[in-house]
Amino acid sequence: MEFREYQTSSVKTSEPRLIQPGDATAATFGLVQAVGSIGRIYKKLSYQKIDPQDHRELMSAELGDVLWYTAAVATAFGLDLEEIAQKNLKLTQDRHAVGSEIGSFPGLQIEERCPATERFPRRLVFRFTERPEGERRLTCLNLVEANPNAFPNGPVLGDDGKPRSGFRVGEQFGDCLTDNAHTEDGYRFHDAIHLGFLAVLGWSPIIRRLLLLKRRYRRDLDENEDGARAAYAEEGLSAILARLAEMRNSFKTESDVDGDALQVFRLAVTGLEVSQLPAWLWKRAIVHGFNAMTQLIENGGGYLIVDLNRRTLGYSNAYNPSR
Repeated sequence: MEFREYQTSSVKTSEPRLIQPGDATAATFGLVQAVGSIGRIYKKLSYQKIDPQDHRELMSAELGDVLWYTAAVATAFGLDLEEIAQKNLKLTQDRHAVGSEIGSFPGLQIEERCPATERFPRRLVFRFTERPEGERRLTCLNLVEANPNAFPNGPVLGDDGKPRSGFRVGEQFGDCLTDNAHTEDGYRFHDAIHLGFLAVLGWSPIIRRLLLLKRRYRRDLDENEDGARAAYAEEGLSAILARLAEMRNSFKTESDVDGDALQVFRLAVTGLEVSQLPAWLWKRAIVHGFNAMTQLIENGGGYLIVDLNRRTLGYSNAYNPSR
């Protein structure tokens, strides 16, 4: 039986007062009561240490009531239960990886046609060091390794003598940072969040700008995907996620990345290329970034290894060059 057929048939078994167009009051209360019944039954079985498998018929009947009242609420609102089920399945597939997708999802194909001098190296290693500066602590970042390295002789200079594209391994990466807050909270290590985005999603306008790897071969990508607006969106996203992390177990696991965090991510990247990726991949990127940030805070620095081929961001307290 299809959901649409069930909904049509179930309406015929209802008292007229239960399903009134535009008024879902009675049906909603019935749904709440049905769901509550399941909770009470399961609580009783657990308390008495009774195997729920011995009461499958009872649970089946209760779930049937939940389904009936769900259809009733949908009907009262003029909604199609079939469409609701399809949309919900699409949503859950977006938020949760299925089977082999975890390791084989192709991700963003944003660099296939890029010149080598505009692509991210597949492996990047950064060293985070910390030092006191008055009453504050300052964190500095150095690029230790880039492989492959399209700039063995350092960045390409423009007519004005300033770097136009590329980077130099061994040099400081960006500015040294403080927490920029009245209370120390470790946000000076927040570049780990950006590196999590880069490692798992293959996306980070911030890191691309700092590496001087803007995709100039296409004006639309250079301006819209690698420009200031995209970078500001990513920076704002990292700041908001850092606040949410305080109430979400520091995003230690993917289950800690709830709907609120995903909604923030979705809003921040609306219209950007990364928005095409599934939410379960966003969750993984957030967890990788925040776990790395936590380790940096706990150890007062260290090394972060970005592996775009494996889609991982790893921490180490010592540098082990790739072979």
